[in-house]
Amino acid sequence: MSDLIELRHLKNFIAVAEAGNISRAAENLFISQSCLSGQMKQLEEAAQVCLLVRHSGGVQATPAAQILIAGSKHILKLRDDLLIATRSADTVAVLPMRLGFSSFVDHDLYEMVCSVHTALYPTCEIKSQGGDNVELLSLLDRGEIDAALLTLPVSGAGLKTYPFTHSRLVVCMRADDPLAKLKEITPADLGSKLTIFREPKQHPEAHDRLIEMLNEVGITGDVASTNKTPHELQWMVESSYSYALIPEGSALQKGLVTRPIAGVTWTVDSALILGRSTSQKTLPQLIKELRRRFRLQIKLPPAKPVRSVRPSLRDRILPLFA
Repeated sequence: MSDLIELRHLKNFIAVAEAGNISRAAENLFISQSCLSGQMKQLEEAAQVCLLVRHSGGVQATPAAQILIAGSKHILKLRDDLLIATRSADTVAVLPMRLGFSSFVDHDLYEMVCSVHTALYPTCEIKSQGGDNVELLSLLDRGEIDAALLTLPVSGAGLKTYPFTHSRLVVCMRADDPLAKLKEITPADLGSKLTIFREPKQHPEAHDRLIEMLNEVGITGDVASTNKTPHELQWMVESSYSYALIPEGSALQKGLVTRPIAGVTWTVDSALILGRSTSQKTLPQLIKELRRRFRLQIKLPPAKPVRSVRPSLRDRILPLFA
């Protein structure tokens, strides 16, 4: 597009298309009809395509114009968001952003949240605090942190939940386990082998839901070993021949592999949780930007071929922690 085309031209073009009449649009925009007609001509010359079909009652947007209109609205919204973020960075009191995070939340999500916040508010310090769901929800309730990255589900009066990532749960086992030769593990194969779990007291709601879903497919989970971090959980798998469930795509310790469970696709969802009385003024714009980035991320990510194999398309999708 020509450098002579300005944002106001795009805004005025939208007004013409919506009014269906250049004279009426000119009146609404408080500019002359000749000036507005000239702008429409410049747009058509820059796009090298007919944008408006003239008729006795006014003008009608062509199919090509509809594309330009949609893109123009997006560009104008980005402009508005940019100005809002710029003004916010100048007017928001630079109070530290107190961000809690669970060790079971994907580190990439945590790093993205921090990088987006820093990009929006470069002078705002981020103070991070790790912990389990129960501990961090308590800190949120007392107003000692502003937000927390946690795995779902969470419960609590007044909490605001913004889910962002969904990861399929797969079976983690030793690479020399006989079942590692299979592309997927059946519930019958898993049987009594699933004994290594995340400490139930760290996230009671998620543990109860997991046990329910295991029972639905005939797996009786024997909570023989519990761990407080993903590293400890994988260490227990490596040290014995028992299995654990972990999010697909997790960094694996040497000697471990993952396999999906046949017939189901369970997901663990991660979300940014806000307390009912947070005063951190940077959060609304942060959430808005995160939502924009994750808007198109609706389906599960493709399976990592080195670590696991995707089950068939006929598998049932059972949201585990959503």
